[in-house]
Amino acid sequence: MNTKEKIFDVALDLFSKKGYDSVSLREIAEEVGIKKSSIYSHYPSKEAILIDIFQYLSGLFEYDELLNSKELVLSSDNEILLENPEMFYHMGSEAIRKMFTQERNLKIWKLIFIQMHYNEHIRLFFKEEILKKPLMFWKKFFTILKENGIIRQDLDPELLAKEYYSFPIYMIMEMCAEYEDIPQNLLDDFFKQTEDHANFLLDCIKVKK
Repeated sequence: MNTKEKIFDVALDLFSKKGYDSVSLREIAEEVGIKKSSIYSHYPSKEAILIDIFQYLSGLFEYDELLNSKELVLSSDNEILLENPEMFYHMGSEAIRKMFTQERNLKIWKLIFIQMHYNEHIRLFFKEEILKKPLMFWKKFFTILKENGIIRQDLDPELLAKEYYSFPIYMIMEMCAEYEDIPQNLLDDFFKQTEDHANFLLDCIKVKK
């Protein structure tokens, strides 16, 4: 691990535990074992480190092999989506689970959920990447199911997306508020409960044959 990576990881650890605004560049430098001035060779400011953290997470969503596989493409040509939307959800859930097993990624999620009310950059990232984009994805998911007669025609895809997505968001916020380091068994239970909730909702709205 090079110096920039050490700065990244130390800053993330401190931000997620103490809050972004409570951490100074001097404190980050001391934890890394370098002089404060040395940080400027890699980052021009503390804010630049935060932006780098967000860009790293955005890159995971954009380039992750599982999340971007052809099986998870939202299209009426996707046989898995049309024939087994529960499996479609499960595959996406497994991709997110893999992401959550990385300690670095889990710290970023915690930083976002705990600090979004205290920092404008974090709040905007949460609004765009954690709320807006996933809700657009799930709205399209339910729209495709509705257009293909898989779910009832009287349902609103946007409201369904909010119902579908709000449960895991609540669960994550609850865990982040309670634990400094989220136990693995709690994460496993989180993924089980969110998938059970997703399957329950789908079963309630599917057209019965």
